[in-house]
Amino acid sequence: ISQVVLPLPGYTIQYPTNEIGDLYREILAADGVQLSVKNDTEESSAKGSYRKLIQQANNLKWDVVATNEEVNSNSSTKKDSVVDAARFTFELESGCYATMMLRELMLTTMSRGNGKC
Repeated sequence: ISQVVLPLPGYTIQYPTNEIGDLYREILAADGVQLSVKNDTEESSAKGSYRKLIQQANNLKWDVVATNEEVNSNSSTKKDSVVDAARFTFELESGCYATMMLRELMLTTMSRGNGKC
């Protein structure tokens, strides 16, 4: 799956010849954009590109910036360390969004616990 690419619309792009390509054509036609034709419509003047569906981060590193010791609710002497803040560093390919990477890192942790996301 790491080699799957999706086309970003443009006149130089070769679109799939399956249902996905049909969907691209349908959506763009509804906006008055013709595929593979450069014309005066702003969206039709873009060259286009391809983006990977899944992109791995390189050089992912993290460290704990601050912790808060929290006593278990059963009043035992055992304590759980709760991370208040962490610092992440990583590299992404051009065109990838760091906010999406951070969302994916935090998604599992945030959906646990009290049900709030």
